[in-house]
Amino acid sequence: MVLSRFLPAALGAAVCAAFGASAAPVTVTKPTASAPEILPTVMHAARADISAPLRDILRTMPPASPMGTEQEPFEVPNVLLKPTARTSSFVPDYSRMQTRGSGVPAPTIDLTFEAISSTTSGCGCLPPDTNGDVSDTHFIQWVNSSWQAFDKVTGVPDPNTLTPRPGNSFFTGFGGKCETTNSGDPLAIWDPRAQRWVMSQFVTSSPFAQCVAVSTTSDPFGTYARYEFNWPNFGDYPHMGIWTDGAGQDAYVLTTHEFNASNAFQGASLIALERDKMLAGDPTAAMVRFPGFDAYGVEPVNLTGSLNAPTNACPSFVHFDSVSSEYLFWDLCLNWTTPASSTISSTPTRVQGAPFVPFFDEVPQQGSGAGLDPFGTHIMYRANARAFPADAPTRISLVVNHVVQGNVQQGGINWVHFDLDDHGANPPTPTPLDRHIVDEGVYAPDSNTRWMGGISIDGSGNIGVGFSKSSSAIHPQIEISGRTLDDPAGTLRDETNCTDTIANGSQTSTSNRWGDYSAMTVDPVDQCTFYFTTEYYPLTAGASWHTRVCSFKFDNCGDPNYALVAETPKRVEMCEATTTGDPTYGLRVGVLNGFNSAVTLAGNGLPAGATAQFSANPVTAPGSSTLTLVGGSTLPSGEYVFGVDATSGSLTRSIALELGVSANAPTPVTLILPTDTASGVKVRPLLSWGTIDSTDRIFADGLDGVAPPPVVVPSDALEYLVEVATDSAFSNIVASATVTGTTWTVDTTLNSTTTYYWRVTPSNYCGPSAPSATFSFTTGTPGTCPGGTTSTTVYQENFDAGAGGWTAAGTGGTGWTQGAAPAGTGFTTPVWKVPDNTVSSDRTLTSPSIVLPAGAQAIILSYDAYHKSEQDPPGGCWDSSSLEASTNGTTFDYLDASRMFTDPYNGVASAGAPLAGRQGWCYPGPAGTAAPSHAIVDLDSFAGQSVNLRFRMVSDSNTAAGAPNGLAIDNVKVEACQ
Repeated sequence: MVLSRFLPAALGAAVCAAFGASAAPVTVTKPTASAPEILPTVMHAARADISAPLRDILRTMPPASPMGTEQEPFEVPNVLLKPTARTSSFVPDYSRMQTRGSGVPAPTIDLTFEAISSTTSGCGCLPPDTNGDVSDTHFIQWVNSSWQAFDKVTGVPDPNTLTPRPGNSFFTGFGGKCETTNSGDPLAIWDPRAQRWVMSQFVTSSPFAQCVAVSTTSDPFGTYARYEFNWPNFGDYPHMGIWTDGAGQDAYVLTTHEFNASNAFQGASLIALERDKMLAGDPTAAMVRFPGFDAYGVEPVNLTGSLNAPTNACPSFVHFDSVSSEYLFWDLCLNWTTPASSTISSTPTRVQGAPFVPFFDEVPQQGSGAGLDPFGTHIMYRANARAFPADAPTRISLVVNHVVQGNVQQGGINWVHFDLDDHGANPPTPTPLDRHIVDEGVYAPDSNTRWMGGISIDGSGNIGVGFSKSSSAIHPQIEISGRTLDDPAGTLRDETNCTDTIANGSQTSTSNRWGDYSAMTVDPVDQCTFYFTTEYYPLTAGASWHTRVCSFKFDNCGDPNYALVAETPKRVEMCEATTTGDPTYGLRVGVLNGFNSAVTLAGNGLPAGATAQFSANPVTAPGSSTLTLVGGSTLPSGEYVFGVDATSGSLTRSIALELGVSANAPTPVTLILPTDTASGVKVRPLLSWGTIDSTDRIFADGLDGVAPPPVVVPSDALEYLVEVATDSAFSNIVASATVTGTTWTVDTTLNSTTTYYWRVTPSNYCGPSAPSATFSFTTGTPGTCPGGTTSTTVYQENFDAGAGGWTAAGTGGTGWTQGAAPAGTGFTTPVWKVPDNTVSSDRTLTSPSIVLPAGAQAIILSYDAYHKSEQDPPGGCWDSSSLEASTNGTTFDYLDASRMFTDPYNGVASAGAPLAGRQGWCYPGPAGTAAPSHAIVDLDSFAGQSVNLRFRMVSDSNTAAGAPNGLAIDNVKVEACQ
């Protein structure tokens, strides 16, 4: 699936505790009480029965019928919608990405075996949707459109499935579409606390359905209780998990992504199936369905392991909001006695994650021009959780992963470890758990892309991660990694390859599909052995995918262990002017596998002038202690990072803590530029301010009465609220931001020849100060120099006499040519032009080097253009054009929409397009007419440098826009304002 649907950002403010060495401060926003109630739809199975023994069915059932071939594979009918723009409310923090190896290897592979392939599946389809699970005796894998059981110790196929068997074999004799169709998107799940197999797949044509089969015993080849739950819409990309509390919240939890007959997204449905009745084969089992959530890529939380969640803990669903880099949780509190009384969060709980954005670019492969879909819109299946005893470091650990943009053009695995906790409350009624981030990281140790991950956690708190890895220099490969409880925070171990003993190849099919999911599960017997399954290619081929199963475990699994965790926020922020005591931190020694020794605590890296005082030291584990940072209330204003070590014998565990101090409220600031009542100001002006030392504002010589410039001194503010309004009362604020520096470029284009008012309010841990004085300025006209400066033309070319030193390059289709303008574009003189090609192409036109003067207050680029691409209304295009610039003649950077004063980008390149997700020119302008546009572009940041401009036009191997199309350029001019 490729669809990007995101909820609005809403940043939270409450800091929650976490354990680990350096987890970032975490904010949580709870739902508001005033949000409207969402009512469920209660349904029952349209069909239900108990099957004959599956081993008997398999003896007579023929193999699956192929739905395609390698040359023309059948693409499993997922609705592939194009992503929206890569918008976010932050700049990714690449400093927090793991860009090199840890030096510690991941576990070695214990068992690896070949599983189902495109040939043995009998499907002839893409993608395989590889998934599976491990029970006490078997590993069962299910792909599109067959399944197979293997001995989990040897990897040998079970005698009942020496060859893969059709997915709808679970529904033979059931009747209806569950029996007669084999549509895929399969789910093979082991319910460890009930010792049952749960098998499910969807029906993709009306009547739409989710087919679920639950084994009546632990024997995967025995009888099954079967259910057909009908859907009003196509329930795409269904994913299922298990949740049990041992009381009223037991459920099989399910998400689907629903589309109507026109393939319009109707929202995600968050669903619970009545597990207890389904385990008993009761045909009256209910389904509680909450539809319509704008959360594409949401996953149900799947509880693994042998322990239940705390009593009355509600099941939940998790989604990544790329706009704000938050994780959204919806809690579904069940009432199986009166299912219609079940409730769900009307607004989600938001947990702030590290700032990263999804990776949408196609994944390159060695030896293949076909890219692969990274699935950047989704948290990957499964969102695995594990319950621990109450004195463990976490009550419930939840681990998720998804692919995000690295600091080069590659994708990295973003993994997050949450704690879901009831804090021992034992509520008498269904209650959501609290949650906070324990640790997180992005694994991108080199230039390869890692994606399509699976993640889980073992009984000792170790995390196992598996993923695909590829680049233009290597074929897609299967890798595993992970971390133990005591590994450095934010890091994974150096990966181990699961296919290094066999050849690797690439996929040449242009479908781009890969996945669409993988699976990481843990052996329910030893609670230590991870099993990862996903696809790979042993040889480069069109659609001849294979799958592999790899098992591994950490050496320390099962050993007594402990961790130092925070019971109160790890970060304290204080105002010394109002503080009555030194800062304190609640700490706890959480234990695993029976650890019960004494643990000695000691501070490390303490701020100068502060000492660590513990209420209990040593601590007999499991146990707690309160750290008081003595002297912390008199430290100078600033930021402090320190830690506590917990030592027992040869083991040392650490936790990082933070303290932010402000002595007093900040001093109000003085506005500097634009000066008050300035005119001719740019429509995207740079605003600056500072704290002025008035003692240095003396006359220079006492004769001419001219004072020197103001002396700007360091401020005790931590952030500044900047506001721009159309009135001095600030009742109509048109632009605002909270920034940490003392400058801000207005991020929206203001109206020309209009008066605006602006002010700045500084704040720190003591709160805000008074706002600055209010200044006003009047904007000029885009393309004209700011007031008080003079325009100098530093470059101009109209191409009437030839190429003008511009160079054409690129591949595919027809390239740029210089000459007579195409008819219908509105140009009457020679231009540079390139068509919207009907083959895959990437064509560039680069200017000569243009020297821009230093010290210029503005650098203005202008040109005339006609552009028209293959369109995807209302806001996108498959083919597109854009503008880039380089200061070294080699590396070109995209000039984004914030620089475009006129003729702005008017669409977003769609998924599957060469520049998917990038804003660009799609439609003719202005106002959709066939006439050239006059563009004005801000190049201020390049002042003092030499710059090459580059126009870029890309297309896919598809249709083109109607003629005239492509991109035509004329009358390029660069002016400096000094």
